[in-house]
Amino acid sequence: MTNVLTIEDLYVSFDTYAGEVQAVRGVSFRVEEGEVLAIVGESGCGKSVTAQTIMKLNPMPPARIVSGKVILNGKDIIAADEAQMMKIRGKEVAMIFQDPMTSLNPTMAIGKQIVEAIVHHQRLDQKAARKQAIEILEKVQIPDAQERIHQYPHEFSGGMRQRVMIAMAMCCQPKLLIADEPTTALDVTIQAQIIDLLGELRKQLHTAIILITHDLGVVAKLADRIAVMYAGKIVETGSVEEIFYKAAHPYTIALLNSLPKHDTKKTQRLNSIIGSPPDLLAPPKGCAFAERCIHGMKICHHKQPPMYALMQGHKSACWLHHKDCPKARKERMQNE
Repeated sequence: MTNVLTIEDLYVSFDTYAGEVQAVRGVSFRVEEGEVLAIVGESGCGKSVTAQTIMKLNPMPPARIVSGKVILNGKDIIAADEAQMMKIRGKEVAMIFQDPMTSLNPTMAIGKQIVEAIVHHQRLDQKAARKQAIEILEKVQIPDAQERIHQYPHEFSGGMRQRVMIAMAMCCQPKLLIADEPTTALDVTIQAQIIDLLGELRKQLHTAIILITHDLGVVAKLADRIAVMYAGKIVETGSVEEIFYKAAHPYTIALLNSLPKHDTKKTQRLNSIIGSPPDLLAPPKGCAFAERCIHGMKICHHKQPPMYALMQGHKSACWLHHKDCPKARKERMQNE
């Protein structure tokens, strides 16, 4: 299959009064046509910064792309200026933001906002653009689209506003869609509808999706592959089945163990990950998870582990996978 996006050894920092915050540290991954890649990890791990770097939405300064490649549809866009990015955003890559109410313009009818994007990228006249806007609103299941195209964001419910955001993102049929916490502000019923809608649009338009979320239930339903991030680095990648049933990195295992279980007794406490993430003003020399890891070894605190290939497509950055690691330690982690 064709690679829509390839990120190679990406480093992104923020220059602050306190110093350089190394938000993204050597991230590499790819997304193929029609594939859904979920990026998961706790708040502050670099998920959204990575996604916004693809569209160059991080304000520069204070943000700064230190090094790396972002190859979108065969072109490295790191050196692209704002004029070039204006042509790329919406047409080749689009984004659904976490809160649709703050992402939509409250002073403009939703139809005008969608038409504006279509006219800019497809050079259609207003009549043809309006017709296309109504069609995309119908595709995202907005009832009475011909009437509601004249309404303003405040006249829609939260779920309907998110559908409008999806319509705006998909109106020019980009090859890559970035969904940054698209269901966070919605109740569980609407969440399920939005996830079903994204899955349906993906099938119809063969759009690749990067899904950024904390909700592992959403990941299980929609994603094909998962990249687990911690402290600005990807620590494990694999298919949904590999991550959920054969997790190999201690952080991934701890993350999954912290989920509530269906058979858990009401009086039983949920598991939690001890400690706090490292300060990215001064990242640790070794594995960033070492201080919180119950399997930590001396080398973990002094040297960063490489990505070990466990099987085709499944990789984990942990010294426990080294051939010289004591067998007893590996078995103890596998039995957690």
